[in-house]
Amino acid sequence: MENPFKQGVWDFSIAGSGSSDESFDNTGFSTSFNLGYLFLDGLEGNIRQDITYSDVEDSDDFSGSTRFGVDYHFGNWRFVPFVGATFGFLYGDNVEDQFIAGPEGGLKYMLNPTTYVYGQVEYQILFDDDDDDGRFVYGVGLGLTF
Repeated sequence: MENPFKQGVWDFSIAGSGSSDESFDNTGFSTSFNLGYLFLDGLEGNIRQDITYSDVEDSDDFSGSTRFGVDYHFGNWRFVPFVGATFGFLYGDNVEDQFIAGPEGGLKYMLNPTTYVYGQVEYQILFDDDDDDGRFVYGVGLGLTF
């Protein structure tokens, strides 16, 4: 398979989840969008937007994060591992607005030469909290290169 993550290629992905009780009184959803550009073979710069909304017991809550990152993709296989780092800002109704940064990694599985499913894990260091505080962010989704 030809390398789908070569210089000059754009990369877009989306992930999402949601839940509700049986009467739809308590509902929540989350989505993540990623847009990247490969500046060199395997080396991608990206911007990522996460949005979370919940409506639980007469309370609406919104939170989000906007991050910039760099990822390196290894190999030309159907399975494409990647590692990288992100830096951005966390904000919302029930979170402390603050800068975040940290490492990330994951695996993309190519369904065809331009479409993939992926899983990734990110550890976010929270700048305004204690030195030992952070959080894991993980997800699965669908992406395409063009």
